[in-house]
Amino acid sequence: MHSNNMSDPLTCLRCNRRLLYQGTKKFHEGTQWGVFGDLAELFENREHFDVYVCPRCGRVEFFLDGVGEEFRPH
Repeated sequence: MHSNNMSDPLTCLRCNRRLLYQGTKKFHEGTQWGVFGDLAELFENREHFDVYVCPRCGRVEFFLDGVGEEFRPH
């Protein structure tokens, strides 16, 4: 069984501080389609990432949204 978020926080690999959850961010790859606008964006590669930040050194870690969430504290 996995532990909960209070006993198993994500920590910074650099300075061992607890990482702070910053939310889920959407990134996408593609080109500017001009006249096709939003319709063309349906065919672009989009990913959602859960973002965690170290408050001490600023290290950022990304985790693919929807994969392995049972191991993360949010």
